[in-house]
Amino acid sequence: MKVRGTRVLFVLAHLAVITGFLGITITANSEEPVANELGAAALRVFLDCERGCDMTFIRGEIPYINYIRDRLDAQVHVMVTRERSGSGREYTLLFYGLETFSGLDQRLRYYGSDTDTDDERRRGLTRVLKLGLVPYVMQTPAGSSLKVSYADTSREVPRLTSLGVQPADDPWNYWVFRSEVRGQVDRQDRRDETDVRGSFYASRTTENWRLGMGTSHSRMERNFEFDSGDTLRDISRRSSLSGWGIKSLGEHWGVGLGARREQSSYRNLDRVARVAGAVEYNLYPYSQYAERSLTFGYYTGVTRLNYETQTIFGELEESRADQGLFIEYDLEQRWGDIGADIKASHFLDDMDLYRISIKGDIDYRIVRGLDINFWAEASLVRDQIYLAAGGTTDEEVLLGRRALDTEFETKVGLSLKYTFGSIYNNAVNNRLSGSSFTRLF
Repeated sequence: MKVRGTRVLFVLAHLAVITGFLGITITANSEEPVANELGAAALRVFLDCERGCDMTFIRGEIPYINYIRDRLDAQVHVMVTRERSGSGREYTLLFYGLETFSGLDQRLRYYGSDTDTDDERRRGLTRVLKLGLVPYVMQTPAGSSLKVSYADTSREVPRLTSLGVQPADDPWNYWVFRSEVRGQVDRQDRRDETDVRGSFYASRTTENWRLGMGTSHSRMERNFEFDSGDTLRDISRRSSLSGWGIKSLGEHWGVGLGARREQSSYRNLDRVARVAGAVEYNLYPYSQYAERSLTFGYYTGVTRLNYETQTIFGELEESRADQGLFIEYDLEQRWGDIGADIKASHFLDDMDLYRISIKGDIDYRIVRGLDINFWAEASLVRDQIYLAAGGTTDEEVLLGRRALDTEFETKVGLSLKYTFGSIYNNAVNNRLSGSSFTRLF
């Protein structure tokens, strides 16, 4: 059995080997000096990437630069942003030249497919990062160690991106499908929980259209035994089915139409069917979305509601029309990022039933080493027409099984981070990185 297990591990290890992305690559000769040997003469780079970057891997693949903790000490600031694309993720790499490289800026993009492994995705992103650093590295002592290589990709299936690929080149015609089935069982002497979830989504994204549909279902059952010997059984269900179509109208406008069917025991909803339309205007071109956006939008819709139990308004079923406005702002710059949005909606037949919410988030580097992050959200709630007339039991409150009546919701958070010491961040050490040996339970 030991030999067989070893063979299985051996096969799995070989299946996990990824050859990496093909194409033009820029590498440093292994026999040439790396950053540690070049010292302060190596290019100083501040890599600003919060999502999607494997820093340990990047440092190992690009050892001929100095990784700086603070952008004020860097010669190049690389900001990496990530957005969803039709079949995966689009990474935008913004290179800002500082000090002697001031004015030498550039923008590169990398497209990672949903079918890629994490290793393929990190290798592809790292390859693009290498290419972007070449104009800067060439002006440092490490430039003499760079070489260019080209791998022939003519026999490979081309990677599908929004750049130049036509539907005729894609047998799926841009359609992407995602599915997931998940189950979890947690059992103790006096408590057990069974959670089953499943989902399926299909989408098609082009420069002119974004189409999609999806369905999801979940069921959670919990059983409890109290000291008195009494037992409690709690079952909660949620399901949804939705479809949408969004049309791009140039660089600033977009319109959409969608429908949704939903069931939620948490909100006392037995069946809900909704049809809605929306229009949006972006003050900035959508091509600049990774850096900044300021959008204004309006939507209206009609909803048919069937409740599990009678509501506080005495309804078991009803139809409601509503409308809403929203403003969203997002700015990602070298000094940090700001995000804010305002949403307001109300039912057309009763303007006293409305909801207004405001959210804001700011991450700002005040001075070298000192960062502040502040976020807040406030909502004025006057549209809980689904609340059950009989109220909620103590068990439902404790289990979070039912939505509670409220008129106001707030969330606030603040953090300060101060870093001092060496400006360099080159060292790679993964020892015990996946362990939690300090945890007792």
